[in-house]
Amino acid sequence: MGRLFWKFFFFFFLAQMTSIIGVSLFFWFSAHQDSQRLEHEIRTGPTAMALIDAAAETLHHGGEDALLNLLQQWAQKPMPQVYAVDEEGNELLQRPISGPMHHALTSNDDHRAIREGTTPDGKAYHLFVPAHGMHAGAMLVPPDHMRHGPPPGMMGGPPGPRRGPMFPWAPIWGGVIASLVFAGLLAWYVSKPIKGLRNAFDRVAGGNLKARIGPAMGRRRDELVDLGRSFDRMTEQLDALMQGQKRLLHYVSHEMRSPLARLQVGIGLAKQSPEKLDATLDRIEMESMRMDKLLGEVLELSRLESGVMALKKEKVMLGELLDSVVDDARFEASAKNIHIHSNIAADAELEAQPDLLYRAIENVLRNAIKYSPDYSEVHLETAIRDKQCVLLITDRGAGIPESELEHIFQPFYRADSSGQIAGHGLGLAITKQVLDLHNGVIHIQNLTGGGLRVEILLPIA
Repeated sequence: MGRLFWKFFFFFFLAQMTSIIGVSLFFWFSAHQDSQRLEHEIRTGPTAMALIDAAAETLHHGGEDALLNLLQQWAQKPMPQVYAVDEEGNELLQRPISGPMHHALTSNDDHRAIREGTTPDGKAYHLFVPAHGMHAGAMLVPPDHMRHGPPPGMMGGPPGPRRGPMFPWAPIWGGVIASLVFAGLLAWYVSKPIKGLRNAFDRVAGGNLKARIGPAMGRRRDELVDLGRSFDRMTEQLDALMQGQKRLLHYVSHEMRSPLARLQVGIGLAKQSPEKLDATLDRIEMESMRMDKLLGEVLELSRLESGVMALKKEKVMLGELLDSVVDDARFEASAKNIHIHSNIAADAELEAQPDLLYRAIENVLRNAIKYSPDYSEVHLETAIRDKQCVLLITDRGAGIPESELEHIFQPFYRADSSGQIAGHGLGLAITKQVLDLHNGVIHIQNLTGGGLRVEILLPIA
């Protein structure tokens, strides 16, 4: 067992033992005080014990009536009085009984000054001599025939030693054993998942990002289970990030391999055919620009995904931003004779970083132009809905297969419908990251009859 187990064990054990000893001492002192109070309520001298024995013998041989006559005779004499109380708490001569005395009679405590006598038919009485139960004018000195012992027929004798309540050793030892067992179980119950978490952390530190602690927790429902689930989510996210970095490195190396190969071919042609140097240099320049664009997009996506990019938000009018995006896109659309219908009917003020938001909307609009057929149309509209600005961009392209819509925002993912159209598959991934930073949402939906509908929701400032 680890150190944490023993810390929990001793803590719980000491806590339980303190409670057990404290409760035992409380009841022991209470019983001891009750016993001392009872000693002041009952006579325990030789005279009292001799009278109790005489009353017990009379009750046993003569019955209830004989004891009643005896007690009535004694009540007329100046001597200590014997009380007889049945099981229902009624005194034979209807004399009052004090509270501590009544408690002593109804409890199961074995007090030597209280004797139980029975009638011939089995009815039980408690017999005792109260300390203040002497008849008015009675003498404290016993009669002459009581000074030298009980009268004939009385079963008397010298009183035994006084006994108080015994110290509760039995419950304390029982509490010790029970505390050891339960403290061990509780410490094991708490320390076991923590030990499992430590082992899981060791596995993750060793490079195993598949380590999970949730299944080992069983059906527990406590904060340790929540900690285990948080650990599992952490490892899942770390694993996803690591896999994403590996895929990113793979995709970048794959995308750069083609332009690098063309650069090498262009350099070779320049050496072999100096007369085609101008055309070869143009080709080399175009491939270098492609590599530069690819690296720029990769770096931008990496900064967005890592969260290190701090937004510099300012007040932005969406209408002005869209006008600028549409004007730049019309130049590219004119090459394919595509007409852009812009209907910015609802304008709104946003809090955003203008250049990033511009890039996000431009990626969507340029994709609409890129994948639309020649001589077609692209529509851009705005609306206000539930304190959000809605931007709709629709085209008449081939659309995206329904099975691929959920993957379209992944870096370097390109749908099968893209065909031979050039691209790296980073535009929509960058758009998604930018909109997430601005608390925006993007939805993509295929239109009936062909085409794609992109909906962007942005919160109004």
